[in-house]
Amino acid sequence: MYDSFWMESCHPEASGPPPVVLTIAGSDPSAGAGLQADLLTLASLGVHGCTAVTALTVQDSVNVRAYTLVNPENTVAQARAVLEDMSAQVIKIGMLGSAAMVAAVSALLADYPQIPVVLDPVLAAGGGTALAEAGLREALVAQLLPQVTVMTPNGPEALALSGAGDLPTAGARLNRQGAEWVLISGGHGEGPELENTLFHGETLQRTFRQPRLSHRYHGSGCTLAAALAAGLALNLAMEEAVGRALDFTHACLVHAYPLGKGQYFPDRFFWARGYREE
Repeated sequence: MYDSFWMESCHPEASGPPPVVLTIAGSDPSAGAGLQADLLTLASLGVHGCTAVTALTVQDSVNVRAYTLVNPENTVAQARAVLEDMSAQVIKIGMLGSAAMVAAVSALLADYPQIPVVLDPVLAAGGGTALAEAGLREALVAQLLPQVTVMTPNGPEALALSGAGDLPTAGARLNRQGAEWVLISGGHGEGPELENTLFHGETLQRTFRQPRLSHRYHGSGCTLAAALAAGLALNLAMEEAVGRALDFTHACLVHAYPLGKGQYFPDRFFWARGYREE
């Protein structure tokens, strides 16, 4: 049964306009990941998504074939146009691609310190293609992490950004480097059960366990981060927002479908189909 909280948030009779999340990320023509995944997820959860494009990618369900970074000034101009026109409850950040883009987005965030920031630190595509130019990791840690409310790295990203040799140390170190909350997703581990670990104050606050699924998925990390941003935009406390985002993402993957020759696509509207069938 679809979570009643999300159902109420996106009901057409919900009072007032929906909350706004601005997502700053790359564009995926297959709509499995990137800005398109964010918009689908946010819409499914009753949140209005706005976008600022950082990169144009050439990708499909198998891998990213190529990408072109947008001029950072243009990306920031897109974001400012939105932020100066409407009240955004959360800013969600995905692929940045270069140290120059990190610097530009960091300067933007400094002008809006009251808006919570969700960072999905994209370093590589699901198919393995690197999406980070030289200096990106260092810039993320030095400039962006101190402005981040919660970040959602997978295991390899957490280790790469923190320089730690294990995930518990990585989570605590990323807190120390500035990220207020760190959610390390467990999809890259092994065994029948994955562990998603939430850190705050350099301490493991909670472990969320889920059954490991059999397929590989295109845009699962984007879905998780966007769902977490939606929960925060809807005024959930951090641990509840994390739990609901993980549950929603897991359900999207359970109902995922194959469209191309590679990874499965999360079904972000599985609940709507099920709801109509009841």
